[in-house]
Amino acid sequence: MDKKYATVHYRRLRRDPGVFPDMSLAAAIAKAMETKHKNGVRFKSNWQLRVCPVPNNPDNRRFINDFDENDGIVFGNLCLFTPGQLQALLEVENEILGGRDERAPIESVGISEDKAPDGTEYLHGIAYWLIVEDHFFIIQHISIQTKAMEEYFQWLLKDQASVLSDGEFVELQAAFDVSTVGGDLQDVQSIEIGGLVPETISEVDEKIIGKDVEHKTLLTDIKAKFGNALKVIEDVLGPMEAKKIIESMPPDAALEVNVNIGYRAIKRKFEKEFMRNIASAVRNLPDGEVQIRGRDGKIRGNEARLHANMPFNRIRENSMLLDLGDTRYQLLKVYTRFVEDGKIKE
Repeated sequence: MDKKYATVHYRRLRRDPGVFPDMSLAAAIAKAMETKHKNGVRFKSNWQLRVCPVPNNPDNRRFINDFDENDGIVFGNLCLFTPGQLQALLEVENEILGGRDERAPIESVGISEDKAPDGTEYLHGIAYWLIVEDHFFIIQHISIQTKAMEEYFQWLLKDQASVLSDGEFVELQAAFDVSTVGGDLQDVQSIEIGGLVPETISEVDEKIIGKDVEHKTLLTDIKAKFGNALKVIEDVLGPMEAKKIIESMPPDAALEVNVNIGYRAIKRKFEKEFMRNIASAVRNLPDGEVQIRGRDGKIRGNEARLHANMPFNRIRENSMLLDLGDTRYQLLKVYTRFVEDGKIKE
């Protein structure tokens, strides 16, 4: 069967007094799915009851589609679509798909739009997830990441199923790899947020990043884009000076901005609580923008956050969809591996 390697990202539920009821996240999701809607139908029995508008983008919809609860472990996927969305199509005919073509070459192909067939909608994104107690694992889609899962679970558990009370919420915190950082949060000395300023990256830059140009290296590593970098420069230097810096950037370079957040304290309790709050604040930044400085003095990149690369079976060759049974098995394998390696507690 055709395989696809994907990154499994790990998060865990924030478990502070008054934040979440006295049950696991897995139990809360299972309870919500068994809860009856005001029309008397359980949420797990009708997918339409689970459809939620996307905050700040009300034309889009998200919903849990395939859902499974077994031995206290919940598994599912989250789908994203836009009702009535048109899909752009390239009218390539045989120019690309048919191999050799005896007809005269054409300069360009036509572009058209079409709706999905009656009774269907175009799927914009799908993310697969699994929860064991408070441990959350996800294969993200670019349009469905951890923040989207937080928002959806909050909507389902509080606004629909009333599993959460006022003041209670879902927060999926990033966890650091103890073996990489040198310890847990109490051993983290600072967190660095940064990357390249998107406004200074040209089309040419992205092609030559990491390569030698005229006997000099433009950038040694491919860096993540830091969407808030321009605002940081404006807040520090003012809009006028920030504009001058952006406009003066040479065409073969990209501006990089890093913000370092750390602490100086004597009490260990303060150190751990402070870094936990910082980790919470940056939990939804794209992986690659956050770096950790551990007690060994080195700064780590993506590997600071707990994750694992795993092979998954596609439902067919070149498909974007994964086999559900194999995906659940592989996600559970990541949980077991993290427990056996001492990265998380069972």
